[in-house]
Amino acid sequence: MLKRQKQVTVRFTEKEYIQLKSKCDAADMKMEPFLRALVSGCTLRERPPDSYKALASQVAAIGNNLNQLTRLANSTGKIENAQLAEANRLMQRIWQLMREEQ
Repeated sequence: MLKRQKQVTVRFTEKEYIQLKSKCDAADMKMEPFLRALVSGCTLRERPPDSYKALASQVAAIGNNLNQLTRLANSTGKIENAQLAEANRLMQRIWQLMREEQ
């Protein structure tokens, strides 16, 4: 770990401080690491909403189902209408979940 020996004191107006605090909260970071990341040129993003984890789990489960259908189709050399309909339904569900998040 780097030993940080230099200290800098910075003064902010109330408005600037609130903006900084808001950006730190959105990035889910404390102020010091946030400011160091900005100085080093990192691109900081807001943390995803809490519902993101649940959405990612649902999409992963749907992707797993699609992979199973694909493996079956590849092993048998064909895909039945019911399997194709299920794959289509799963893809529609993914799009629905993605639209709900926007």
